[in-house]
Amino acid sequence: MIYLVRQGETDWNLFKKFNGCTDTLLNQTGIAQAKLQAENLRNVSFDACFCSPQKRARQTCEIIYQGQIVFDDRLIELNCGEFEGTAETADSMKLFWQAAMSGDKGTESFKVFMKRSCDFCDVIVADHKGKNVLIVTHAANIRVLDYYFSGKPKDYNFFKPTVIKNGGLLTFDN
Repeated sequence: MIYLVRQGETDWNLFKKFNGCTDTLLNQTGIAQAKLQAENLRNVSFDACFCSPQKRARQTCEIIYQGQIVFDDRLIELNCGEFEGTAETADSMKLFWQAAMSGDKGTESFKVFMKRSCDFCDVIVADHKGKNVLIVTHAANIRVLDYYFSGKPKDYNFFKPTVIKNGGLLTFDN
């Protein structure tokens, strides 16, 4: 089973700012969210644990899991370029996704982001079939991993507001 956790809340999440590659820390709510997931998952015996090396994901993961953690750069959040730290409004979200589709304004190209995220998933499927795997990462990564582990549906909406809230959990059979 794959256990996919979104990192806990940061102040930038709270104030609806583009977070991307900026290294922010969990706030008190984010710490509480991670503790709740630790409690929810306390009876799961994990065979492997993978995490984004960004501080907010690392904090979340280290609260949930006490074993060996593999920090994988393919789980780093989508680089938001010039949008990092700015407010997420309906207009800015539209402009951001336009930039991400082309890699403009310092953003990471969504196509490149998809490839690195799916490459990570390919490794999980190849090397951890039938095992309990914990993955802690970020909102955009969650979208791609949800898409991948849901069977890559042709009608998947990558632009929906959120797949899971901060500190949330998705599970998939593997």
